[in-house]
Amino acid sequence: MTRFPFLLGASALSVVAGFARAQGELLVTSRFTDQVLRYDASGAFLGVFASGGGLDNPVGLTLGPEGDLFVASGETDEVLRYDGVSGAFEGVFAAGGGLDAPRQVNFGPDGHLYVASGATDAILRYDGGSGAFLGVFASGGNLDGPTSFTFGPDGDLYVGSVLTNRVKRYDGDSGLYLGNFAVAFLNGPHDLAFGPDGKLYVSNAFQPRVRRYDGTSGAYLDDFIVDPALSGALGLAWDGVGRLYLANQGANEVRRYDGATGAFLDTFVAPGAGGLSGPLFLAFQTGAGSLSVHAPTPGLAGAPNWIAIDGAAPGAALLFALGTRRAASVLDCGRTIGLPLPAVRFPCVADESGRALLLWSAPPELAGVLTYSRVVAPATCSTSRILSFRF
Repeated sequence: MTRFPFLLGASALSVVAGFARAQGELLVTSRFTDQVLRYDASGAFLGVFASGGGLDNPVGLTLGPEGDLFVASGETDEVLRYDGVSGAFEGVFAAGGGLDAPRQVNFGPDGHLYVASGATDAILRYDGGSGAFLGVFASGGNLDGPTSFTFGPDGDLYVGSVLTNRVKRYDGDSGLYLGNFAVAFLNGPHDLAFGPDGKLYVSNAFQPRVRRYDGTSGAYLDDFIVDPALSGALGLAWDGVGRLYLANQGANEVRRYDGATGAFLDTFVAPGAGGLSGPLFLAFQTGAGSLSVHAPTPGLAGAPNWIAIDGAAPGAALLFALGTRRAASVLDCGRTIGLPLPAVRFPCVADESGRALLLWSAPPELAGVLTYSRVVAPATCSTSRILSFRF
């Protein structure tokens, strides 16, 4: 895994792990019907996307580097693979290694597949190409009942310890336990994700709240969502305009909230729509493409701007750079790459769909100035085209 220094210019900069412009179709695990269901951008049911192949109690899901869907089968202790276009079953991808009661699955910045093994209190790692077991990556530190985890913008691994009400932190390279990250007011931390403001959001199994923590220190900040309608809520996901989606397991629905205030917006997927029963995790599905960065929106100096990145491998570590002139830089892979200078640079991690969303407050002095930006995936030494844009 490659780590990057975080260089800030005079402007304020926030790192977010979220979704790029296009929302795409939403995939939801339906636990009690043994299916992955698909919904369009309005929340309308489009059909069963994936089932069969022995899928029993689908829990976690993620899209792979080539667009296929990977689903944790909780009762058979396997990760199954489905075609990313047709949903056809392609076989058992990962199993063994002590995997017991798998929960969330994610590809990491190193390209390998990570699986929460709920009954053995560990995060296991499997080869991202072959599915071969590579070993226990993270455990210890009194980790108990891990349901979900995420790699942070700093490259470290953050894991929810449901039965001890802690978010644990592990070194992203070695898996070494680094200590408790978040501890205050957690009540069955179910899912966790870094949000559009760079802070950590955690859904709770035993309270109708999504709590927010400082993304660097882990200090408790506030109850971002307080919604009495929540019952065992689990999966979190952001769309391209910063709205937060939450799988409301007990009510068989997906609810949507304002990403800035936490206010309830609507029920995006109606209760039981398409047979939805026990929704757990969510993933937005978009078409595959080359690594690219899009023009800032709304493109105004002196205002916050969204910067969308897509076409990355899911879970990939990315480096974004923006400046007012072109220059050259040598990355760890040895390739000389033209990166804009003077640079505003920061790392981020692509989501389950290979997308990232950055929020940057462009300083007023950029009004009318031509800027250049580029995103790099250092693990593969691939780059986007340089984007020129005038604020």
